[in-house]
Amino acid sequence: MENQTLAGTLVLVQPDLDTDREAKRGQIGVLTYARSETENYVKFPEGGEAFYPAGQVMMLKDKQEIFNDLTSNGSSMPLDDFKAMYKIMLLQDRGTSQALYSALAIANDHPGLQEKVLDSISPAQKQELAKSYSR
Repeated sequence: MENQTLAGTLVLVQPDLDTDREAKRGQIGVLTYARSETENYVKFPEGGEAFYPAGQVMMLKDKQEIFNDLTSNGSSMPLDDFKAMYKIMLLQDRGTSQALYSALAIANDHPGLQEKVLDSISPAQKQELAKSYSR
C-alpha cells in the first residue's frame, strides 16, 4: 500500500476532535502504521499508542506549498500568523525531527493557521519524505 511510506512521519492528532477515546487530541506523535482511511496508528513520545481515521491525523504540508501561500497571501494575514507560518517553513527547511516537532507544535498553538499548514494523511496521498529526512 502506498501509505506505508508515511510510516515514521511526525503527525498531530487533530486538536478539535469531539470524541477522542485516548485523550490525545492536539498531541504530536509518530505515525507507526498507516493502514486505511479508518485505521492509522500513532505512537506518542510520553507513551501509548492509539489509532485514528486518516482525517484526524494531520501532517505538515510541503514547505514549498507553505512558501507559495506566504508569498501570495502574506500581506493580508495577521502579523502573528505570518510569523508563525514563516517559522514553520524555516523549521521544515532544517529537516530534523526536532525541527519538524517544533513546527507541528507551532501549528497546534495557532488554530487559525492549521488549514494553511496542515493536511490530513490519506492513503491516496503520495509524499516525498526522503527530502524531509535526508541528512
